[in-house]
Amino acid sequence: MNLDPAVWGAVFPELLDSPVPTGTRPILGFRVNRIQIVQDEHHSSHLFLRGFGPRTYFWDPGKNVATCSGHTFVTSDAPIHRVPAPGCACGLYACHDLGEVFWGLPTLRGGFDPFVLTGVAGTGIVRIHERGWRAQFARIVAFSNELPELSSGLLRGHKVIDRHVARALEEKYQVPVVPLTRLADVMRAAGDFLEGQS
Repeated sequence: MNLDPAVWGAVFPELLDSPVPTGTRPILGFRVNRIQIVQDEHHSSHLFLRGFGPRTYFWDPGKNVATCSGHTFVTSDAPIHRVPAPGCACGLYACHDLGEVFWGLPTLRGGFDPFVLTGVAGTGIVRIHERGWRAQFARIVAFSNELPELSSGLLRGHKVIDRHVARALEEKYQVPVVPLTRLADVMRAAGDFLEGQS
């Protein structure tokens, strides 16, 4: 099954450049990102989407390219390598399924920045791990305005971003913001490898 360039051309512009479909499908995953809204000296607001930690990644609209910053598990005299490399922590990360999204993350309560559940598609070199994967290239394909929570054994969503933030995310990243119950279906339109989501 190939991606329809008329539908996904804004997310995957290389589909519009190629007269022949590539036939490859991205791997899909989930991640939680912080949303930072910063005002400049002209009082204009700018939205930034970033990961966690001191050496975090800021996500751009469209294709994101992983690099190795050299602060990972590879010794300083190691040769330069293609990203993501075995024995290194480089690459763009995502979890296989919603049950793994919050593993290893700091608590999402408190702090000033809102969080958003992000659906991403990884391509290029992809390293599969127990809880997720890390890829050479990744794109945001959808957001959810809800975060999952487990209540009485059921997975439900609770709203975490308002319509103004949702609209700003849609405008900047050119992908939809949907309820948690629709996120996996929207993501499947971009790829067919989404583990643990039937």
